[in-house]
Order: sequence, then C-alpha cells, then structure tokens
Amino acid sequence: MTEQQIRHRAAEEAGGDHMWPLGFMGPALLLLRLLGEHPWAYWTAAVVGALGVIGAVFAIAGAGRDLVRRRRPWKAAFALFMLAGGSFMVVVRLGEF
Repeated sequence: MTEQQIRHRAAEEAGGDHMWPLGFMGPALLLLRLLGEHPWAYWTAAVVGALGVIGAVFAIAGAGRDLVRRRRPWKAAFALFMLAGGSFMVVVRLGEF
C-alpha cells in the first residue's frame, strides 16, 4: 500500500477515540469527591479538570463532525453524551466549594 492510499483510507475512517478527556476529568472528580475539603486537592482537581474540559471542547467538535458525517453515529453520540456530562459535572463540583 502506498502512502497516498494509506492517507486516503485514514480520511475515510471515523475519527479517533473521542473519550480521552475523561482520563483527566475522572481523577479530578475523584479528588473533589474524596479530598475536596483540602485546598491542595481542590486546586489540583481544578487544574486537571480544566485540562479535561478544554480537551472535551475539541473532542466534542470531532464527535459532532463524525455524527454529522454519519460515521459511527452511535459511538459519536455516546462520546458527546459522556463528554458533555463529564464537563458539566466537573464545573458543578468545582462551583460547589
């Protein structure tokens, strides 16, 4: 397979995994839930959660693009649901304190 064929095939496939920002949001939510009364835990969770929310913005755009192009629509819809819910929970938990 030539390089041009590989690029063409990659362009036809659905985008990569859109769930990677949850890897930042999950630990942030756990820190807020378990150790949120400590200032160091709150600020660490704020930084890690903010990175996750910023990443979620880009991942939501990619998942939305996949959904519009009808490339694995169920996977894209699930990613949109999980990323929006995770972002919402991080913002709400950070706002509680």
